[in-house]
Amino acid sequence: MVPGYRELRQLGAGRTGRVFLATYEATGAYVAIKHLNATLRRDAEFMDRYRSDTHRLVDIDDPHVVRLYEYVETSGRAALVMELVDGVTLRTLLTEHGRTSPEAALAVLKSTLLALAAAHERGVPHRDVKPENILVQADGTGKLADFGVVVHAEAPGVPAGTPAYMSPELWTHHRAGPPADLYAAACVLFEAVRGRPPYRTHQEEPDVSALRERHLEAPVPLEVAPDTLRDLLKRGMAKDPATRYASARQFAAEVEEDAVAGYGPDWEKRGRRHLAELATSLALTFPLARTEQQVSAGAGLRDRAVRVPRLPPQLWVAGATVAAAALAIMVSGGRLPPGPGTILIPPPETRTEPGTAATQPAEPPPTPRPARSTRDAATTTARPSATASGRAPTSPPPASRSVAPPVPSPARSPVTSTPVPSVRSAAIARWNGKAGAIRVAATGPGPVRLRIAYTRRDGDGGAVRTLREETRVLRGKTAYTSEVTHAPGDVGCGGSAYLGLVVMTEPAAANGPQVYEVAVRGPECTFPPTPSGSPDPTPTSGPSASGSPQYATPSGPGEALVPASPALDDVDVGDG
Repeated sequence: MVPGYRELRQLGAGRTGRVFLATYEATGAYVAIKHLNATLRRDAEFMDRYRSDTHRLVDIDDPHVVRLYEYVETSGRAALVMELVDGVTLRTLLTEHGRTSPEAALAVLKSTLLALAAAHERGVPHRDVKPENILVQADGTGKLADFGVVVHAEAPGVPAGTPAYMSPELWTHHRAGPPADLYAAACVLFEAVRGRPPYRTHQEEPDVSALRERHLEAPVPLEVAPDTLRDLLKRGMAKDPATRYASARQFAAEVEEDAVAGYGPDWEKRGRRHLAELATSLALTFPLARTEQQVSAGAGLRDRAVRVPRLPPQLWVAGATVAAAALAIMVSGGRLPPGPGTILIPPPETRTEPGTAATQPAEPPPTPRPARSTRDAATTTARPSATASGRAPTSPPPASRSVAPPVPSPARSPVTSTPVPSVRSAAIARWNGKAGAIRVAATGPGPVRLRIAYTRRDGDGGAVRTLREETRVLRGKTAYTSEVTHAPGDVGCGGSAYLGLVVMTEPAAANGPQVYEVAVRGPECTFPPTPSGSPDPTPTSGPSASGSPQYATPSGPGEALVPASPALDDVDVGDG
């Protein structure tokens, strides 16, 4: 355990170590803690280099880089306290879906190159760029992780790194630097769009010597790549590092230029949208998709209602079917305006709500800037007195759930001179399947467009249907509470239905789209008495739900239990 943090559960394990979901005890903020494995700890060369790099790593504050908050080392432990990214690795996406669209592959490459540029300009190479170290969030944005954390391949004489992405100079001279990172990034581009690395062997286990020869001598397989990507791959994977791009930033600029020429000015929006679709379909694998407490199968429904923890609304993407409903709204006919993670649905009906609709302010607590420090069990180094930007840091790590993209700067509305505010948060405050409330907090009184969709799926395996979509315009205040009602129809006897609410805003809220689903059971079926020899009785609807409430079964982790009675007792699900 790292002092000051509480580890909740293991998120994953690999050749470099194990990663745990944890909370910072002082604030409850979520973080990820990576414990380096014994192989790395016994590698004196690695440990010396990593200790010297740590001071520069904690100073990298870039939206495309997974932040390193602290490095803690004792005689028996070396651990990294990092930003928690609620998403999946590019490797997971490719394993599940095979490949991405060219625009999505270019969007991944661009974010990776911008992350490399931020690190290279501080003298820190990555050393192991590969799909396992690229994280894709629910809004399609990417982050690069594990700078400097690299192990040797399990073969004699092979330098540290992953053979499928290692540059010629890394194979021959063990030179790991910015040019090698650019080569690996180009290999990732090829794999994202083709579903396989550029060079591979036909054996079940990789033949390291054969891979070495291919990276050193084989031409880049441009003939199987899309035309728009060929120049980027040819130069990015050049055998001579001097022939490659001069820097990651220059490579990113070429990506932008070629992508606009090949796919139009909106290429990145489409790419992110595709990545968001692929990532959100795997929502159950996100680090925060599971509750800290697992509900036992034998517990009664009322017991389970008590034991389900209260989670922020953005963690309630409890099942892939709910995610599919959100995606259907995002993708079908939607457009993606400027700003990372902005998701819109087609405008059906619009109504304006005055600022008097605001009740309790729904402003989230401010997100403190994280500490930047390197600690040792014997000697704790002093925290810097100021960050790289000149602002004094605060001691706690970032506030809980600080995984949303940066809020775009205010723009001007094309219709009015009133500035369009940023949306600080959107939250589903209540929802029982038929009625509820949505709270929105903005930075100014300018117009905010609220998009709402009501969904339903019948039974555990039923398809998600969008029952209704509506748009509301909020203006005049900075905090709003908007009531929602919808009649989803009856639930047949013995059956169940899952009623969902999908909420998005324009501009996009900092905490992203909100999805919440509740399960409602129909009345029990009764069998009327029949004379002897008559056919099997047909079930008929039993007593209505006007009696005791029928408690619904949760469809996924974090889902509240609500009465399925016509009384529509509101269930308070928090502000997020």
